[in-house]
Order: sequence, then structure tokens, then C-alpha cells
Amino acid sequence: MPTETVPVLETGWEPDTPDDDTVMRHGVQALSATWEAAGRVGGGRVHRDDRFSAVDFRRPTGLFNSATILGPHRDEAFVSTVDRLEQFYDGDGTGAALLWSPWPTPDLTGRGWVLQGHPPLLYRPPGAPVVPRQPEDLTVEQVTTQRELAEWCAVAVDAFPLTEVVVPSALFDPAVLADQRFRFVAGRVGGRVVAVGCQVVVGGTNVLLLSTVRPAARGRGYYAALVADRLARAPDLPSVTIVSDDSRSVLVGRFGFLAVSRFTLWERARS
Repeated sequence: MPTETVPVLETGWEPDTPDDDTVMRHGVQALSATWEAAGRVGGGRVHRDDRFSAVDFRRPTGLFNSATILGPHRDEAFVSTVDRLEQFYDGDGTGAALLWSPWPTPDLTGRGWVLQGHPPLLYRPPGAPVVPRQPEDLTVEQVTTQRELAEWCAVAVDAFPLTEVVVPSALFDPAVLADQRFRFVAGRVGGRVVAVGCQVVVGGTNVLLLSTVRPAARGRGYYAALVADRLARAPDLPSVTIVSDDSRSVLVGRFGFLAVSRFTLWERARS
């Protein structure tokens, strides 16, 4: 008798699945591509296979030494993936590594990882109108010079805060200013930068990255003004970001982002 052929069923996470197969996959691919773009322009090591994407600047970055799980794992397969991740980061450079998983993970505390929380992935469909409500005392400027980028980095490190970054100007290499995928904005009040944000356009997606306001200047609409500026620069693209719950209310309530799912975020000191 002929052997019955078992059909191959699409899971939505095969390497050749289109990035826009689902909103969830779209967000995962856009975020991992953003870390990779930052790594390449900054001279970092970049690795991607069918299980994970990982970037290593070999120095403390507070955020950019990031690995992203690219598909669902069974527990035993996840352990193998973490083995490979640890091999990638250990023995070469300094600075903590972050692991972003779109799915719940096994407990990694016994391996030296520290759970940082479950930040939500947010998605905004293209074409939605943006209604800017910029405070009168705020001026939003695009960062174009190395001096301005150094100032941007200093505010980002202090306000976020990125506590492990010792030299703020090392957060981004000045070469990033010549990369058309990246755009940095700064909000000034009385000549002083009080808010910063970045956007990265990768794979036809507008990714909002590293948005923060100095603690003393919060609650005055500055964060929302920088969000509106970056959305207005790419109105025909879907937008993706991953944020804290504090920022989620602004993005969902005022700008029409949809909360897709929560990631599991781990951090591990370099061995």
C-alpha cells in the first residue's frame, strides 16, 4: 500500500514565513532586525539562525547587547538555545546581555539570569492619523551632529536610566548619523534637552526605540510629543515598540497602538 503523505502544517514561525504573517511575527522580526542594525552600524557582533538573533557590542550598553528568541520552543529545546546564547556572549567583552522572548520561558535563575519583567509589545497599523499636541515650551529637534548625539546619549543614559553605561557617548557610534534607517530626536525646554527618542525604519516597519524623559520633566506631555513626531515621519508604515507599562498607557490611549503580547525579559551578567 502507498504510504500516506503527512502534510506540512504552517506554524507561523518557519524561517521562510513572511514577516507580516501575523502581527506578533511582524513585531518580533522588526525588533530583532533593529538590534541587528544597531549592532552592525556600531561595529558589534551579530548572529542570526532559525532559533535566535543576538547582538554584542562587547561593552556595556544597558540595552543593545540583546538576543531575541525567533520561534516557540519546547523546554528541552529552549535549554539548548540558551546554551548557545551563553556561548555567544561569554568570553568576549563586557556588559550584561538581555534575552527577549515573545513566549513564557523556563526559569533561568539557576543559570545566573535575572528576570526583568514582561514588557508589552505594541503595534500600530499604518495610515492612522497623528494629532500632535506639542507643549508650547518644547522644541523638537532632529539630532544631526556628533556633539548633539553625545548630548542625546547622556540624557538617555541618565533618564532611562541605563545604569551600567559608564561612558554615555559610547552608547551609539557617530557612524549611526549617516545611516538613513536611524533618526534621533531631542526635546528642548529653555535650551536644555529634557526628552529623547529614536526611530529605526527596518523591513518596512517604523520601530520606536529608547524613548525617555528626565524625571523632573515628566507629566508635561514631552514624551507624547516625541512619539507624535516620529509617527508623523512615517505615516504609511506600521509602527512597533516594546515599552514599560507606564509608557503603554500613552501609546495605546493617545496614539492607537494595540497591545499584542507580553515578552519575557531576562538579564545576565557577563561571565
